Amino acid sequence: MKLIFPALFASVVLAFTVSGLSRASKAKALPEPFVLNAVTNNPKISGMYQGIVLFKKLVEDRSDGRIRVEILVDAVLGDEEQLAVGMQEGIVDFTVHSSAKYANFVPEMDIYSAPYTFRNWGHMKAVIGSEVNEKLVKTVMERRGDHFVGVYTEGLRNVFTRKEIRRLDDLRGLKIRAMTGPSELDAWRALGADPAPTAYPALFSALESGQVDGAENTMTSILGMRFFESSKYVLRTAHNYMAMPVILSGRFLKKLPEELRGIVIQAARDSARLQLDWAIEYDRRNEKILKELHGVKVTEFNQADQLRALEICSNLQIENARRIHMEKEQQLIAMLAEKY
Repeated sequence: MKLIFPALFASVVLAFTVSGLSRASKAKALPEPFVLNAVTNNPKISGMYQGIVLFKKLVEDRSDGRIRVEILVDAVLGDEEQLAVGMQEGIVDFTVHSSAKYANFVPEMDIYSAPYTFRNWGHMKAVIGSEVNEKLVKTVMERRGDHFVGVYTEGLRNVFTRKEIRRLDDLRGLKIRAMTGPSELDAWRALGADPAPTAYPALFSALESGQVDGAENTMTSILGMRFFESSKYVLRTAHNYMAMPVILSGRFLKKLPEELRGIVIQAARDSARLQLDWAIEYDRRNEKILKELHGVKVTEFNQADQLRALEICSNLQIENARRIHMEKEQQLIAMLAEKY
């Protein structure tokens, strides 16, 4: 199926195009360009991929072609853990992770993983502009030598299932494919579900065969991966406003002349800021497509269930913060939530 991307995204790319002499007229004078490998395990239909396309455009335009960005998709270099290792080995220069997966290498990043960490997009943006994010930037550099330059998102994660569920108690005993991070597994168990870690590429067949009863993901993923073919019911739990760390290789940056380093870092930051707003809107558009074209039914979480889920997960967030030594940062996240 052909997905239509918002015109806003195209206009953003054009707005950052650098005017001047054409690249062709300079080609003879330019040395061989530096090649930056931007890699994702996600497909081209993902919001993550669109953010990387924007990053490529910004880097190549601003560097006047002195840097060429090669994009690799569909896990050709492995899953997220393998990409993180590949960055340390100089194979991967730019990538985007789920916070839960990157927490296998920088445990502090799990502060962004626990369900109901963020109340809404405004709260999430406030946190990533706060001291919480500053500590993570510093920690990634100290631990990995890489640059945590911002966050992308795929949208808002909700529960979707093969059979209709309407209330929190309906989750009890259901096999729900969940991320494998400890904060997420603990939360789903506390909410009554039976979390069933399943490799993402295997999820379509697991849903189709009934190996799992459902999963949790964004509207963009439900549409792009065609999960709606077997699972046409969404319960709007709104449990994860996804904050996906964008990581730029420190090893790659050291290869560049100083003037190009700043160009790449700023392009990465700009792509994160712009992708975030674009992907939020894209996820909303995809919900409309799912409902109108594919017969997906979206049920709103009632207020009592929402408050009960928040209370359960708030206690687990405190435990998770203690485990990763981020108690002060968790307190700041909770304080910022009061404004939203």
